[in-house]
This record gives sequence, C-alpha cells and structure tokens, in this order.
Amino acid sequence: MQPALAAATEENAPPRPRRRLPLSFIIGGLAIVAAVIYLVYANTQATALYYMTVSELKHCTICTTQSVRVAGVVQQGSIVRDDQKQLVTFVIAQGGQQLAVSYSGVVPDIFRPGIEVVVEGHYTGQGPFQAQNLLAKCPSKFQAVTPTP
Repeated sequence: MQPALAAATEENAPPRPRRRLPLSFIIGGLAIVAAVIYLVYANTQATALYYMTVSELKHCTICTTQSVRVAGVVQQGSIVRDDQKQLVTFVIAQGGQQLAVSYSGVVPDIFRPGIEVVVEGHYTGQGPFQAQNLLAKCPSKFQAVTPTP
C-alpha cells in the first residue's frame, strides 16, 4: 500500500515553482550579443568601401585624405611594366575621363587592355593614382553565341 500512498501525496503536493535564470546570466548573455553585433557592424564598415568612377574621383574634395577605390577600363597601349621593381603603370578610363595609375605588386593573370579593373589606394590630386591593390574583373565566360548562317 505504500506505493498508493506515495502517489496520493504527489498529487496533492503544490506545483514546483519554475527555476528562474539568475540576473547575471541574462546580463552576460545580452553583453555577448551586443559585442557580436558591434563586431559585425565594425567589420562591415571597414570592408564595405564603395568604389567610384574616374570622374567622381576627379571631383571629390575629401578623397586626397583617405584610401579610395576607383573602377575603370584599362586603355589600349597604356601598360608599361618594370619587372625589376614589380611596377606597372597604366591608364584607366570611365565616362570619358582618364586616370594614370601606378601599381607595385603582383599583377593578376587576366590583366590586359580592355579589362575592367578596380584599384584601391591614394590619390593626391596630381600625378598618378598610387594603387596598393589591383583587382581585375573577369569577363563573362557565358556569352551568347551568334549563329552563323
């Protein structure tokens, strides 16, 4: 009869109160979430650098004090290489404006005249654009083929 007696006391027992999380756990969790959100925001702002056209760069007044990205098409006959210094100078154009660029470093394999490039670096307003990074955009490999009659 003891099992029945134990069951009867469990049925009559008041419900257990729910365990509440300590306030320190809640504050700690909110601090961790806030830190993660801040890190994502700060990293996004640092790497989300808008690139501008050559004409926008020429009209920009604050661009001489900060690093900027400029997009343009490499002009035919403008590429001059100095293999000993790993220096390449070339001219990019966009929207009728041209910009001389000087880049020191490894040049992408697809870099050639007619390719659209994005250069990142500093521009003093005079002389060539001093690029620290050179990104060549890949041409589309999936172009429609025109059937020959």
